[in-house]
Amino acid sequence: MTDLYTISVDAVEGATCRGRVHIINPDSLFVPTGRTFPVSLIFETWFPEDGEAPSTAELGDEDPFVTAQRPELEPMIYCRRQIRINKDGYLLSYDGQTLLEPRRHAKDVPGKSRGSGHDEVSAYISVDVPEEHLIQHAPSIVTSYEVSPLRNVPLRSEVLRFNDGDPLSEEELAEEEEALEGVELEEEELMYDGWELIMDRPFEERPYADITFTVTDVRYLKHLTPGLRWRTAVWR
Repeated sequence: MTDLYTISVDAVEGATCRGRVHIINPDSLFVPTGRTFPVSLIFETWFPEDGEAPSTAELGDEDPFVTAQRPELEPMIYCRRQIRINKDGYLLSYDGQTLLEPRRHAKDVPGKSRGSGHDEVSAYISVDVPEEHLIQHAPSIVTSYEVSPLRNVPLRSEVLRFNDGDPLSEEELAEEEEALEGVELEEEELMYDGWELIMDRPFEERPYADITFTVTDVRYLKHLTPGLRWRTAVWR
């Protein structure tokens, strides 16, 4: 999957995390506002062995509190889940050995089947997860989530000046810049008019949004330490 954002953690205060989401891909010019987004970020920092998890994060051992919830957390990123089952079709924990209680059969799991298989851990089935399931589950982890307007959005006058080979004379260019002074680009214009300018800027000067979210248990934030930064393909 293609990376869409760079996530930076600025502060963790009790059950609240504050950070930034930098735009790094013209295919995703907004920051998701649903609570499944911060839940996905929590998941990424808990299970670094996954191929698409952040490769630059320095992480410690998993906490059993979160590890036990992996079957519910995993779909927040991939919108599908791989469910481990025993030979009778009953759900196992992620270790592929422990029978989940209360017992639940694979045929009772909501979602559209994507097939089944067997690896070195156990047999498994894969299903697409209904979006409403994710939305309903997220509040049990994240109680509140706020996203600021985008910061560092280029001004129209900056884009105009950046475009080498513009046919306007210096006098005409100055007039255009004066008329556009202080006017930010609209979101849809970032891709077409301002992206080259954005990518020419230092990372700290590229568009980003501040995010703040609060969780139901501080253990969810164990690995979201200040200074942590990684790229992500999470999009909702």
